[in-house]
Amino acid sequence: MSLPAAMHARARSEWATCLQRYSDGAWRTPLFRDLILADARRLGPAGTLVFLDIGCGGGFDNDAGTQRALAAEAGRYVGVEPDARCALQPVFSEAHRCPFETAPIADDSIDLAFAVMMLEHCRDPLAFWERLHAILRPGGIFWGFTMDARHWFVAVSRLTEALRLKDAYLRALHGRPEEGGYERHKTYYRNNTPADLERFTARFRERDILNFRKVGQCDYYFPSRLRWVGRGLDRLAVKQDRPGMVLAVRVVK
Repeated sequence: MSLPAAMHARARSEWATCLQRYSDGAWRTPLFRDLILADARRLGPAGTLVFLDIGCGGGFDNDAGTQRALAAEAGRYVGVEPDARCALQPVFSEAHRCPFETAPIADDSIDLAFAVMMLEHCRDPLAFWERLHAILRPGGIFWGFTMDARHWFVAVSRLTEALRLKDAYLRALHGRPEEGGYERHKTYYRNNTPADLERFTARFRERDILNFRKVGQCDYYFPSRLRWVGRGLDRLAVKQDRPGMVLAVRVVK
């Protein structure tokens, strides 16, 4: 069932706190974890729920420790990772090496699902959201963390990818891509605005969309001597009340 009004108000307060922590400089991974675990504790006691980690290779947001912490809270921890190059941690009750849409996961079997920096790589959003709706239990929750296509970074990413410059630039900047690196997978940005998400998630009982913004959120993509460029654009976006780079969506079946 959906959250009672008082509980939903408390959740919104928690979300606002996370957004402020991010704005104040906190790294995103612990904030994403906290949002997920807050909902897990509302759904049931630790050790009783079935979690689904979509795009689980390389850790949660490329962080192995956070993935282990999430697994420790679950009764069963299910993973899906289509990229055979991504190693999986030994934390999964079951893991599927295939696209999420074709993973053999029973309908109405998942209490809490999540995906970090995966939605922008989704070629067929309708198929993704239809499958997600099927596998969640009634009252089940999904958190998706992705790039906001309204942010200037996405336009630059699309342009450099179309010109076949993106991979070369990132290799020059950082060397070889990380094992679970998102950058080596093609991006589509087909469900990366609030309007897109409202359209694709219409079947869900509840939908909440959050935008994360802060100065310095694009530092990874600039050489240290040029980070002032990205930070200047971030400050302008904050001043003009424009969206930040990270978009989060939470839906309840």
